[in-house]
Amino acid sequence: MTTMMMPPILDMRLRPPIPAWTQGSAFRTAMHYPRHCFRFMGARSAWLESLDLLFEEMESANIRYGVLMGRASAGAGNLGSVKNKDIVDAINDYPDHFLGFLGVDLENIPSSLSEIREYASTANIKGISIEPGSGQKPRWSDDESLHPVYELALELGLPVSISLSGLLSVLGGHDITWSSPVSIQHVAQRYPELKIIVSHAAWPYDREMIVVALACPNIYVSPDLYAATKDIICADTYVKGANMFLEDRTLFGSAYPVKDIHEAVSDFLQMGWREDIVHKILWKNAAKLLQVEL
Repeated sequence: MTTMMMPPILDMRLRPPIPAWTQGSAFRTAMHYPRHCFRFMGARSAWLESLDLLFEEMESANIRYGVLMGRASAGAGNLGSVKNKDIVDAINDYPDHFLGFLGVDLENIPSSLSEIREYASTANIKGISIEPGSGQKPRWSDDESLHPVYELALELGLPVSISLSGLLSVLGGHDITWSSPVSIQHVAQRYPELKIIVSHAAWPYDREMIVVALACPNIYVSPDLYAATKDIICADTYVKGANMFLEDRTLFGSAYPVKDIHEAVSDFLQMGWREDIVHKILWKNAAKLLQVEL
């Protein structure tokens, strides 16, 4: 399958080179792999911090929308943060390119939830984002302090992205055990109507992630670069999970600027997915979940 034959793509994790990201540490931290691993070349648009080049790359790779995943963690190691107002401004300025998830500052949850109520009705706001394993104070996804986040998401009819990965925890100043997905099972079972996206798919806890998702039909697995990078460890588990029983709950993401978009799509297509489910992972599953139409 080639890019020219591909369906439109909904990229579930894309941080564009807008000032909100590039003027702080968030964009530079997202470039961790290109800056430290020779196998990650990075995109020309990312190195030049050019939004116009990004749009050209998105168009040529058939990326219809990129999801700006909120990060509002206060003082989380080297991760930095982005204000929700900046995400709202970006999706308002570029509604044909971006969708947004609003971030929750886990050190100031009541204020964040008030802000989310204010912005939730904005066109192209599609969800709420938390990063419990990499905040200033790491916590498990089923921590009692997070119940109001899940309850507001249910009230607003929005899915929640829970970003978990070993590298994310380390960059937040913590050990990799905070990326375990076991506590997400408790959340999914406590709130069976809540749609939960596990961004970064709890890498490297790939097997645990797949089993938790199998047990909980309201969990979506979004491995992004960890299932769109040739030879990366754990990817085969995510692929096998989708091929066997998670074909309707696996989502694509490039994790740009971690990955060049063209490289992410090219590598994704070589990972061994069943050909009949590629369209679902690249577009249909996310479009249905986020209620997006062409």
